[in-house]
Amino acid sequence: KLFIDDLKRQNNELRYRENILLSVPDLVIVFDSSGRMPFVSPSVKKFIHFKSDELQDTSLWDRLTPRSGQLVKRAFMDALATGLEVEDSVPLWDGEPRTVKLLDRNGADTKSVALKGIVHFAGEAPECVCTIRPEYLDNRRRSTTPDSHRVSDNETTHLPEPSTT
Repeated sequence: KLFIDDLKRQNNELRYRENILLSVPDLVIVFDSSGRMPFVSPSVKKFIHFKSDELQDTSLWDRLTPRSGQLVKRAFMDALATGLEVEDSVPLWDGEPRTVKLLDRNGADTKSVALKGIVHFAGEAPECVCTIRPEYLDNRRRSTTPDSHRVSDNETTHLPEPSTT
C-alpha cells in the first residue's frame, strides 16, 4: 500500500509539473551535445509550425540558421568546459539571452528569437534546457544586451528598439 501511495503521489507531482510546463508560452527545448532534442514543448507550433512530437529526437542544428547554430554550439561547448571543473549546471552566455534565428518547416529564416539556456550535468550526459521567446518580448534584456550578441547569417543585426508609445 505504501508503494502504491508513493507512486500516486509521484504521478500527481509529474502531472502538476506537466501542467505548469504546458502553460508556459515560451518554447522550451532540451538538447544534448549532438543537438538531439529529447524534449520540445507544445508551444513550438507558434514559433516554427511544427508539432512537438515532430521535432522530438531530431537535431536542433537543423532548426537553426548556420550562424545561430555555431553560436549555440560554441556556448554549449564553453559551458561544458566550465561545468566539468566547477558546477553541476552552468548557464549559457552567463545567463543572458542571445538572439538566434530559427528555420521554419521549409528551411526559411524566421524572425529573430531570444534564446536563454542552462547546461545540466546531473544525468548520464550533459543536456541544455533552453527557453526561446520572440525577441520583442525580451525588452528588458534588449536594452542591456550589446548589439554584438545579436545574430545574423551575414553580419551583426541592429534591430530598432520597440516603440514605448
